[in-house]
Amino acid sequence: MSSRFPEGGGSNIRKRKRELIHLYEAEISLSATEEETAKKRKDDPTQQPKDMAAFFSLLEDENIRLFLARDSCRRISDKYLLAMVFIYFRRARLRPDKYKKNFFPALFLANQFEEEEGRFRREIYPWALGRSWYLMKERKRLFHRRNLLFLRMGFKAWVDQESCDLIMAQDPLHWAWTRERQIHHGEAVRSFRRNDEEFTIYGPWSVPPSCPICETILLHPCEVKEAENIMCQADTEEEPGTSQS
Repeated sequence: MSSRFPEGGGSNIRKRKRELIHLYEAEISLSATEEETAKKRKDDPTQQPKDMAAFFSLLEDENIRLFLARDSCRRISDKYLLAMVFIYFRRARLRPDKYKKNFFPALFLANQFEEEEGRFRREIYPWALGRSWYLMKERKRLFHRRNLLFLRMGFKAWVDQESCDLIMAQDPLHWAWTRERQIHHGEAVRSFRRNDEEFTIYGPWSVPPSCPICETILLHPCEVKEAENIMCQADTEEEPGTSQS
């Protein structure tokens, strides 16, 4: 029987495995003081308050605001995922003028690391890529930007809850930190028990059906305003037909 590896391949793989183990052991051998210093340097927003101000300004972008309003159940953009995006920006040492370009790649990466149900994050495709989102070459653009961000972060995409809480504590009254995911959306649900509509990709061009449970929960004022604007636009489009009848 032929070997599973080419000549010398098995020893090289074992050597690489040992190197990775040593790197991992070196990583976890950091003292508590060193870990606290590293966390403060990378995640503490008080060092660069202008960064957080730029992040809040980014959230006011028309496309991003509409995206957040459509994700009314906060399945792919709750307060913790948004805090992770900001932490990613800090870890990658991005300039504020690069935030917009990297928002959806960072949010996609945060969903990959935190969310067990991976099909919800596909809703990010049309918002990040436009009407050609269904083409694989376009999706690869998103994946490429995500990978570049991941590389700039030193492949450190895991964020603990304490770090997110520290970020939100700097401005706890900002509307982004009110995006609390409801308990019924935090539970694990088997795929065969889910409705197919839950995984439909709607994008900016169509409004997803309202959640029968979340619709009874009050929206944040900015989301109410967004919904009112959509309703006003619909009424305006119906006026010509109404006047003729």
